Amino acid sequence: MVYAHKRLGFTLIEMLISVGIISAMVAVGTLVVGAMNASRDSAYENTAFRIANGKLDELRAGGYDALPASGQFDDAALAELPQGSASTSVTVWNDETKKATAGVSWLGVDGGTRFVSLTTLITQTGGL
Repeated sequence: MVYAHKRLGFTLIEMLISVGIISAMVAVGTLVVGAMNASRDSAYENTAFRIANGKLDELRAGGYDALPASGQFDDAALAELPQGSASTSVTVWNDETKKATAGVSWLGVDGGTRFVSLTTLITQTGGL
């Protein structure tokens, strides 16, 4: 007499393959999220450098006598940065030169504060 064997459920091999595929999908998903966060942080940093560089260009164009006092400044691009703020610092370097620094800070993707700054020297005679 021949018995018909009805197969129910999954075999061990099928289960192992399923677990492997799901694990690979989770790993790839984690890598994609990490890459997206790194890309966003990089875009924020690029924006911050653009803001700082633009401010230094503005200070250079104004010349030595028009340098403002140190303090906060506003830029439309700060709206692109989470909790973005910007400031300048102008100090005397020597008798004919001042050092101008523009700094920008914002909240990074991981919740930590990020900061970039650029510095230039501006002389009374217009060049170094």
